[in-house]
Amino acid sequence: MPRKIAVIGECMLELSEAPTSSKKNARDMTMSYGGDTLNTAIYLARYNVKVDYVTNLGDDPFSAWMVGQWLKEGVGCGLIGYIENAVPGMYLIDVDDSGERSFYYWRKNSPASKLFEDKRSSLELFSYLESYDYVFLSGISLAIMSDAARFTFLQLLSGYKSRGGTVIFDGNYRLSLWQSLDEARRSYELMYRLTDIALPTLEDESALFDQNNPEDVIARLQSLGVREIVLKMGPEGCLLATNGDQNQLIQTTPVPVIDSTAAGDSFNAGYLAARQSGLLPTDAAAEGHRLASIVIQHKGAIIPLDAMPVVG
Repeated sequence: MPRKIAVIGECMLELSEAPTSSKKNARDMTMSYGGDTLNTAIYLARYNVKVDYVTNLGDDPFSAWMVGQWLKEGVGCGLIGYIENAVPGMYLIDVDDSGERSFYYWRKNSPASKLFEDKRSSLELFSYLESYDYVFLSGISLAIMSDAARFTFLQLLSGYKSRGGTVIFDGNYRLSLWQSLDEARRSYELMYRLTDIALPTLEDESALFDQNNPEDVIARLQSLGVREIVLKMGPEGCLLATNGDQNQLIQTTPVPVIDSTAAGDSFNAGYLAARQSGLLPTDAAAEGHRLASIVIQHKGAIIPLDAMPVVG
């Protein structure tokens, strides 16, 4: 039977200025959606991986619209919870006259941040997750939880791992989502101790743990028990460490960058889909680079379906 992956995270509504907008004080806006883990889930589905998205949404029409879009992409939505009288988090992209983008967020107390607030519903959710081979989340998934919810989640995740589940963590780090650097460090260390496959970036690990040397990052994660590490390093490629073997640099081919949005998210999907299909980590990393290199040559996080690489 095909293996299943549950992707835990938050997707928010995205507002941006419409291309036809010209009035400074009365702009026309377009609505879309965005989220790091959702991007990965969509690309996994496009690789024909059986993936379900795990989050909370509201009972509003915008939540229903997002779910409809995800279903069209082949992402399973049966594990999504809905909170009465609530709406999803939202962010706005503002572009100045020079083309520089600024982001404004409305996500405090969003439905997704309450996913593990209630212990009973959390236990019920993890009872469903027992049937999944993999659970995937990011640093943002972890950051939006309250302290109590994070404690509950990590306890349940530990049980999932002890019963044979594989935990995958993308250390996507945003300082603004944490109360302090110390809190983020403690949470990441606890998370890495439960992680089987780590997909961090050198930039994030440097900001969090003040480590600029890729080899030092690999050594620290291995000391915490991570058995498969893919350290993303942007245009330099990625550093791969598996099962105590010698670290390997997997290079990427330089391409013109139109928009770097979702570069890491798409790499994650390419790598994980290839690993699930039985490819070696080195070949899986090459597949991750291949997809990411196509994504950054398009505007936006999700490329047109006909731009996807041929699987295999």
